[in-house]
Amino acid sequence: MTARAQVRLVDEPDRAGRTTAALVASLSGRLAALSLVSGADVVGALAAGVAALGRQAAETTEGRRLRDGLAHGRPATNAALLWKQLGIERWLSTMPPSRVLDQLRNDAALLLVDDLAETFELPPLVAEPTGADRPADPARIDPLDLMVGMWVLATDTVDLVQALADSSGPPTATVVPGRPAPARVDGGVLR
Repeated sequence: MTARAQVRLVDEPDRAGRTTAALVASLSGRLAALSLVSGADVVGALAAGVAALGRQAAETTEGRRLRDGLAHGRPATNAALLWKQLGIERWLSTMPPSRVLDQLRNDAALLLVDDLAETFELPPLVAEPTGADRPADPARIDPLDLMVGMWVLATDTVDLVQALADSSGPPTATVVPGRPAPARVDGGVLR
């Protein structure tokens, strides 16, 4: 018997709860913003978000092992040289980090909800603004954090696509009020 794919979203207590309508509004807002911002800002915010994800992942056993492995080889040496010579850190440190993993998971949840068609019958929704998230003080963006973050994002993308491919029966998604789940040290990263 094949297991059905399920996505369990945990809402933070001090933020608005997620519904299918809120998830659609988030995705449509991000798509609408693409015509209002430069490609450099989009790429910079995504890269800063992936690096932030890498910093978080490096606090776990698996993420630390990967980061330490990267730090002792050619990738770290070449990345540091590229970072310095091309001014990548200076550029990325001024970018607001996108919540890339949250966005990926929320967008994947839209593929599993059972009320998407009904949601599009509602009046148009306004997305929550994200411009206020721009950091006041530039943050140091380390190339190793970006690489570890890319690994986390890729791993989660593969897991999500595999779960979607393996799903059978009516897909489900649930939104549960509460606190975000802590990162696991013994298994997957940032779940």
